[in-house]
This record gives sequence, structure tokens and C-alpha cells, in this order.
Amino acid sequence: MAVVAIAFSLISCSSKSAECTKLISAIGEGQTLVVNLSPQGDAITTLKLSQQLNQISQDIETLKIQDKPLQTIQKNATQQFRDLSNSLKQLGETLTTAEKASITPEGKQQLLQAQQTVQEVGEKAKQTASQNEALFKELVNYCPKKET
Repeated sequence: MAVVAIAFSLISCSSKSAECTKLISAIGEGQTLVVNLSPQGDAITTLKLSQQLNQISQDIETLKIQDKPLQTIQKNATQQFRDLSNSLKQLGETLTTAEKASITPEGKQQLLQAQQTVQEVGEKAKQTASQNEALFKELVNYCPKKET
């Protein structure tokens, strides 16, 4: 009986470790995208980053995770990347509108609205990215350390 319990604990430990590795890899990939392609006020780059982060959220969501605390982290990470993707999509669309604004009083009004939207969405995106970093730290702290 003790052998079965030990074997089960080793399997669940290695399973948790494998799940941790998958989740850390997927979230790390998303964070790398955010750091390397952070929006520079360019609509095309911002929209591309939005699409890539949406794909990351889908990839994280489809991971097969059995560990309950890891499932919670998985769910939160999926939502955070989805929120960040949506914010960046809105930002990209706003930048596209601003780029097309004409040099008229109406165009000036569009630019002012776009500027305000960019600022609001940018703050929301920063907050989501910060929450994602905290979640990643929680994940790393929860996962078993590799023996070297």
C-alpha cells in the first residue's frame, strides 16, 4: 500500500511539474511578446500584437491542466491575455482612425477623441500587464523547483 502511495505522489509531482512547465512556457511567451512588441503608437504593430496575444490566450486555455491551483492560474492568465488583446485591438483601431483623420474641425475632434481613448486604453493595458506579471510570479513560486 505504501508503494502505491509513493508511486502516486511521484506521478502527481511529475505531472504537476510538467503542467507547470507548459504553463510557464505559454505565459512566458505572451510576456515576451508584450515586452518585445509593446505598442509604439503604430496601428499595424498594435493590431498584430493584439492578434498574437489572442492566440496566446487560446493556447493557454487549451492546455490540459489537472492541478487545481494551476487551473486557477491558467484561467486567470487566459483572461488577462484576452483582456490585453482586446485593449490593444481597441488601441490599434483608434490609432487607425486617428491616422485617417482629415485636417478639418471634425478631423481635429476625431484626433482629440482618439488621443483620450489611447490614453485610457493604454492605462488599462498597463494595469493588465502588471497583473499578468504578478500572476507569473505566483506561478513560478507555486511550481516545484528543478533540482540542479
